[in-house]
Amino acid sequence: MNVLLRILSWLYGIGVGCRNMLYNAHVFPSREAALPTICVGNLAVGGTGKTPMVEYLVRLLTENGFSVAVLSRGYRRKSVGFVEAEPGAMAARVGDEAALLKRKFPQLTVAVCEDRWVGVRRLKRRHPHLQCVLLDDAFQHRQLKPGYSVLLTQADRLYVEDQLLPLGRLREPAEGCYRANMVVVTKCPPAMQPIDQRVIDNKLHLPAFMPLVFTYVAYKPLEPVFTDGDTLSVDDLKDKRVLLLTGIAQPHYLYDYLKPQVAHLAHLSYADHHDFTAADVNHIEEVCSEERCNLILTTEKDAVRLRSLKKIPNNWKSIVYFQPIEVKFMRDDRETFDKNILSYVRKSTENR
Repeated sequence: MNVLLRILSWLYGIGVGCRNMLYNAHVFPSREAALPTICVGNLAVGGTGKTPMVEYLVRLLTENGFSVAVLSRGYRRKSVGFVEAEPGAMAARVGDEAALLKRKFPQLTVAVCEDRWVGVRRLKRRHPHLQCVLLDDAFQHRQLKPGYSVLLTQADRLYVEDQLLPLGRLREPAEGCYRANMVVVTKCPPAMQPIDQRVIDNKLHLPAFMPLVFTYVAYKPLEPVFTDGDTLSVDDLKDKRVLLLTGIAQPHYLYDYLKPQVAHLAHLSYADHHDFTAADVNHIEEVCSEERCNLILTTEKDAVRLRSLKKIPNNWKSIVYFQPIEVKFMRDDRETFDKNILSYVRKSTENR
């Protein structure tokens, strides 16, 4: 099986390499948008922290007076083409990431489109005041050439230590990093020391002009999924029997964070972007009963999909919470990150 995976990975690499070569040689066109665009992407599939980074960029740019929109593909949505998210938009129509962003930032322009070039043009026509579009997970969508690219890589699975699909998780070879303007190492241990950062810096071996910053995940107070009730702190969980319900790529980070802080932790894991059904609800209820859990905790993305259920058990309104997270920067890296992003957007808007 390992030999077969290596062969398939080699063939996949040839295909991706030829595609990138044709774009680099301008055989395939790669066009720039008529307004500043910032791409947040990665070389690997799933779970590197793109959505929290997009949220951080939304706050950074709006707090500095810029009119911003977010454009994503809308993975696993049931609609096609360009769709702009409306207040209360459901995951089935715009995808869970877009629905989550619209819920958190009601005034934010959020749209989905498979063709990012078309999507940016439609956004510009509909919202002439826009000053910047954030492209969520668009690093491999080379028909549109972003003005600035932020490449994410996990601290415990750097792209230089990974392999191409299907043997590893890479969508394209590690050399693709050179299309980025900045690399962000995500999901670092909060207590990471400078010497550990230097080890990663040496492994990535980036050009001297390319900024490298380090981030970690900060866990915020728990919020109820189906009501506007009070939040819970992690200290409130110490006497709870918790069922962790996840449908994301890498749930072990949240599991490892919760495990030492609750009386009992059971985990029910579904595939990434799982659409919850009535049968799933029954199964969740059964597991909750078997484990004698008195609280169900899920992720923010899963909460978006759970709200789409047509029938919700009455008791869920008081026991189902989600865990919000946010990006935090190591030491002085926030200043480096903010300075580079704001400098790009300011210069780009001045020159248009």
